[in-house]
Formats: sequence, structure tokens, C-alpha cells
Amino acid sequence: MDLFGTFVAAAEDGFLASLASSILDDAPLCIGYFDAEKGCRFANGLFRGTFGMIADEVAGARFRDILEAAGRSDGDVSPEELGRRASAGETVMFGFAAVPEPGRRVDLRGCLVPHRDRAGTTVGFLALLEDVTERQRALENLLRREQFATSLLDAAVDGIMTIDARGTIQSVNDACCRMFGYDEAEMLGAPVALLMPTPHEHRHAGYIDSYLASGRAKIIGTGREVLAKRKDGSVFPVHLSVGEMRFNDEVTFIGIARDVSDRHAAEERARFLTNHDPLTGLLSRRAFLEECDRQMASRLSRGGRTHVVFSFDVDQFREINEGLGYHVGDGVLKAIVGRFAEILPKGSILCRVGADEFAALACFADRTAAEEVANHVHARLLGPIYVDRQMVLVRMSIGAAVHDASIRRIEELLTKAELALQTVQHEGGNSVCFYTPEMAQAASRRTLLTMHLAHAVQRNELKVVYQPIIEAKTGKAAGAEALLRWSHTSLGAVSPAEFIPIAEDSGLIVSITDWVLEAVADQVARWHDEGFGCGRVFMNVSGQQFLRGRLTTRLAELMTEKPHLAGLIGIEITEQAAVRDLKATVQAISALASISVETAIDDFGTGYSSLSYVQQLPITKLKIDRMFVDGVPHNLKNAALVRAVVGMAHGLGLTVVAEGVETLAQRDFLTDVGCDLLQGYLFSQPIPPMALSLLLRSQPETWRPSRLLAVKELAAR
Repeated sequence: MDLFGTFVAAAEDGFLASLASSILDDAPLCIGYFDAEKGCRFANGLFRGTFGMIADEVAGARFRDILEAAGRSDGDVSPEELGRRASAGETVMFGFAAVPEPGRRVDLRGCLVPHRDRAGTTVGFLALLEDVTERQRALENLLRREQFATSLLDAAVDGIMTIDARGTIQSVNDACCRMFGYDEAEMLGAPVALLMPTPHEHRHAGYIDSYLASGRAKIIGTGREVLAKRKDGSVFPVHLSVGEMRFNDEVTFIGIARDVSDRHAAEERARFLTNHDPLTGLLSRRAFLEECDRQMASRLSRGGRTHVVFSFDVDQFREINEGLGYHVGDGVLKAIVGRFAEILPKGSILCRVGADEFAALACFADRTAAEEVANHVHARLLGPIYVDRQMVLVRMSIGAAVHDASIRRIEELLTKAELALQTVQHEGGNSVCFYTPEMAQAASRRTLLTMHLAHAVQRNELKVVYQPIIEAKTGKAAGAEALLRWSHTSLGAVSPAEFIPIAEDSGLIVSITDWVLEAVADQVARWHDEGFGCGRVFMNVSGQQFLRGRLTTRLAELMTEKPHLAGLIGIEITEQAAVRDLKATVQAISALASISVETAIDDFGTGYSSLSYVQQLPITKLKIDRMFVDGVPHNLKNAALVRAVVGMAHGLGLTVVAEGVETLAQRDFLTDVGCDLLQGYLFSQPIPPMALSLLLRSQPETWRPSRLLAVKELAAR
């Protein structure tokens, strides 16, 4: 008997009817029966409740109408398709989501089974539906969690993979594929040894066995650095941490790998910069000394060679940076290093000591060979250097020291080479000098003088003396030059030629010049108050104070305090200081002129002596250096140079002062060639202000050599 027949027969029997009703009504399925016209003949309580139907609405309701009345939202088979396939005698599996009431969704899954009579004719349909709402919700949550986990893993910067106990890769994220250079399909199912370089790929099984036997729990995030291999065969370092998951007796390993190649490169760069100069790649001073000490220990044991340490310094390198740009300065330094490598012997050790300072240790057959190479290096470095389409000419000072038995560490030898370098620079630079013991004594004296000079003003050890400047044609005093003297309580008189360079190198020259300005201003004011004038008083100013100090500001302050100083103060600068920064010099001289301070170029002829710069400077005087006055008129070359300078200066409207006049023959020659003013021991040596006052009060119509004795007596007072 078919199912429907069973139902009908059961209905005729009270017990069976009760049993059939209990089975159909209490079954955990939505059960409904529809005739061949798809009208409902039966629907159990769960069916009616799921579709929101009451008993009176069931009879005769069509299956399609029931679905539509339930607010069907979607499904994998349309109602029309269901009817067509069921009418064809096919059992149809389907699922859909019903919305029987607002805010309530029911997910159903089931089948539509055809009911055939004995002749095989379809006479009805049995609908069996299961409410899978909770199951579907759980499945969707699981899918969302899986999607979240997958997205999270793929978004991670570290490579993440899972591996079974046999070492087979089960899953990988995107970062892992990128790190190793494989596609996901190439990695899944492959042995993890694929990612290990030789010889580790053969030891993986042992690693797993050892790990499993240890019984230690691994914590994600802690691990160690190992080597890994990419698809292209390249080996790189990774930080690997491993964790484990256990499902029953199965163990799955989770590996997190981070490529630390960049970190290693940064650490290597940091280590390099600890011992090397980033611009030139040369050793730092500390690394240079350590490397030299190591190599010297083995070199000296072999003997027979002369070891020399060189100290190099680029003279006036700041002017290159400021005038042409720091990128040009960097290019010059690189070019210099290249020339070192060309000329110094093979195996020499080089270092960059400072901004424009270098040092080298080189080995030679003897001292003569070392001197030849030093001179060759100096000559090579004087050649033009081209950087960024700029031609740069450099001046190089080189100091050198030869190793001897008294030297225990290279640092001692480098110190001696630096002393030799300082000697070169104090003598004007741009030369080569080898160390001698006398240099250490000179350095000690410079250090001693520097210490005492710092307190010379407070101890009242400095004084200003004055040397008259005489009109060549009239023989009358036209002014004076203020000169600084230092008399130390224990060291005695220290020559200006010795302490002025020390003051400039140490930076003390600025404070000392400020003191001189005030002292001269006070003295000129005192002379003015006493009722006699000595003409304009000129003071020597260093290049540092003139170009980068507050000279104009300070003089303006003094003239505000003492208005009668206007027109009585002059400034002298050397021509080397004047051309160091021509634009700044022009600005400084113009500023001084605006407050009635004249500027003269001192020691003209000892430096650049170029008309191109002289005509640009708003100066009033040129002072011919004493080295050109010496020997005239008998020294024909000096005489010709003096004539040329006088003619040039007069052509530019400048006054000419000749220094170092000591003989009548010099005075007469200089007067004849047109020198305007004369200065020298023929007229007076530098004397204290009181002596100059007395001398000026008693001066005759013209200064005569017969008065030199009187001048010396006045100077001694």
C-alpha cells in the first residue's frame, strides 16, 4: 500500500488514525501533501506554524501560493521549476528562506516527492521540509569566522603556514608566498624542506622528532633566526617562531617567519658607520688607530721597512663649501681620496679624521722614498678637481712622522704627524713637513702661551704702543699705528708674531681686539681732551673680527659715547683677509666708512696683490710691506715693484704708505717715486702713548735721523 493509502486506511481505524496523527503532527519536519493539482490535502502543525497558516486556510491551498504567502525571499529552485519537475515524476531537493512575518526569517531545506498510483500516474506530492535556520546561522558564522581568519592571515606582514607532523605544508598566507616566491598551489602539499637551504633540508625530520620529544610548549613570537631559501635559490635570514595545535593525537605546527634581511642590512650599515666615514668610506680615527696597531704588530716583526704616518688638511676648505656649495665640497673630498689611493703605496691604511682632515699609514723602503711620495701627493693634489662642472683648486698641508723605536702605539706617531701639520699651517700652509723634536717643544710653548693669553687682559699684561706715520713731502706727523704688545710676568716679552697667530687659532683674538678698540678709543679721546691731535690712529684687525665679528657695531657704540672720535680712527686689514670673502669685505668697509672710519690694506704685495680686487674695495690707503722697502733703491726688483704699486694706487685714487723705512736712502727714494706717507724706525720705533705725546709736542718742522736717540729715550720712559 502506498503512503496515502496507508493514511486513508489508518483514518478508518481509530487507533491507527491516532497513531498516524501523532506521527505526522509531532514529527520534527514540515509535512504537507498536495494533490495532482497542487492543492493542499494535508499539512501538519509544524508546516502550518512555519508558514503562518491556520487550519481553515490549509485545505485546497496551492503549494505555490503557500510559498508566496510566506514571503519567500530566495531559493535555489523556483516554484515553477518545482512544479514542472514534480509533475514529471522527479523527486526534487530544494531549499529557500521564508519570511512568514516581518523580522522573522526561516531557512528551510527539503524535498518534493511525487505520489504515484499503482499505474504509475502522479496523483499528488508530499512536501518534506526541515527548518535549518539555526544550522544555517551557525554555518554562516563559521564561514564569516573563516573568512575573517583568512583575511587576517593574508593581511599579516609575516609569513604564516601550518605544517603537519610529517613536514607537509597544509596552508600558507599571501605574505608567505611573496616571501618565498612560490604560488600557493606550489606550496600546499609540498614538504617544508623545500624552503630550507643545504644542508638543513635533510635534517627537518630530526628537528620535528626532537621537538616532539622535548615536550616543551612553543610560544608564538619567540624563536630564533634561521636561514631560508626562496624559489630562485637565494638564501636569506628569517626569524622563525613555532607553535603547535593538537587535535586528538594529531599535531599541527604553526610557523611564523619574518624576513629580517633589511634589519641585517641596517645593522651591517650601522656597524660600518661605527668604524667608517659615510661620505668617503674611509676608516674613522678610532678604527684607523686600532687597525694600524694590529698591522704594525706583524709588520715590525718582519723589519726592513720604514713606516710613516701622514696627516693631511685641506687649507681654506670652508671657503669651498660656502662659495661653491657643500655638494661640491663633498665631491672634492671624494676626489682627494681617489688621488690618495692612486699615489700612496699599496696596502696603505687611510682614514678621515675630520671634515677636511685625513691620515694615512704607509710603508716605504726608506725616509727618502717617503719624502718623495709626500711631495708627489702634494703636487698631485694641487691639480684641478672638477666637480659638477666646477673647477676647484685646493691647497693641501701635509705633516708626516717616521716610526722609530720609541713609538709604542700608532696614536703617538699620528700625534707627531699632526704636530708637523700644525707647523706647516703656522708657516702659511700648502706645503709638506716631516716631524722633528723641536716641533713638540714649539707645540708645548703654543699651548702654554694659549693658556696664559686667555688671562692676559685680566692680569693687565697687554699694552698698546704707537708708531708715528710721517708725511713724505713735509716730514710732519700725519697719524699713528696702534700696535699690541704682551709682557708676561714670568715669560717676559712675547713677540706679536708669536702670540697673534695663537690668538687667532684659539679664538681669543675677538676679545683681545675688543680690548684694543676700547684702549685706543680712550687714548685718542684723552689726546683730544689734552688739546693736541696726532692725526688718524690705525688699528690692526684680524680677518675673523673684521668679517665675522661685531667690529662696526662696537666702533659705533664707542663713537656714540665719544663723538669726537669721528674721523680719528682707522682700521688695517691684511690683503689675505680682505680677499677671503670679497663680498663681505666690501660690505664691512662700506659700513665702517658710514661712521667715518677709514680702512687700509696692510702688507700689500705679500698675498694676492690683484688689481681686480683692489678696485672693488672702498679703501683709502695701501700699505707697502717692509719686505719690498728693504734694499731699495739698490735692489732693482724691489724698486721696480714699489714704483708699480705707487703708480697703480695713485691711478685708483689711493694714498700709499711705505712701512719699514730705516735709512735716508730709502726715505729719499720713496719720496721721489711718490709715496705719500712713511713709517719706520728712521722716524720712531713703537712707543708708549705718553712718549708719543711728548714727541709730538716737541716735533720740529721735519723729522730728522738726529732725533732717533731722543725717540729711544722717550720710548724707554
